[in-house]
Amino acid sequence: LNNKILGFTICGCMSGVAASFMLCPMEALRIRLVSEPDFAPEGWVHGFLRMLKYEGVGGLWKGMNAMMLKQVPYTITKNVSFDFITTTAYLAVKGWGYAITANMKLLIPLVSAFAASVLSTITSQPGDMLLSAVNAHEGDRTVWDFSRDIRETEGIKGYFRGMRARFVHVGLIVTVQLMIYDIVKRLVGIAATGST
Repeated sequence: LNNKILGFTICGCMSGVAASFMLCPMEALRIRLVSEPDFAPEGWVHGFLRMLKYEGVGGLWKGMNAMMLKQVPYTITKNVSFDFITTTAYLAVKGWGYAITANMKLLIPLVSAFAASVLSTITSQPGDMLLSAVNAHEGDRTVWDFSRDIRETEGIKGYFRGMRARFVHVGLIVTVQLMIYDIVKRLVGIAATGST
């Protein structure tokens, strides 16, 4: 591929799909335990076994569509925006005639990571809302049923309910995660993200 952003987007999409398959059963259990505290008073293992007994393996995977709607946009946005923003920032700093100092190599990824966290929170919030709705309830209702309910009762803003809390949660995780990623890259001899 000659288009770098398209290449990054495909990579982000593929890693988002892989993450969705791995996270779906764990998220189903976590959300059920939070939404129904009495579901498994003996702990998560009991909750897992109870879900299997009463809902089958499908109960752990019923939120897969919602998980993809959350995880794929999240991963693409996080990865692509971090690469794009850091690259743009380094080019701008060089273009303005400033030297790339050690402080710049910390500041640029920090600001870029924070921006990526904000963007990835926004793009993944509707999927997160749907994932919570699907996994908080037993039964055969699909992600599309819950989506229709949200749209009809709250409109588009319903998909963004709870986003402030996610800004703090996801913002902190993504910013720290991307900073560690960038610092470790440099420690093992790989150029800082966007600096080449």
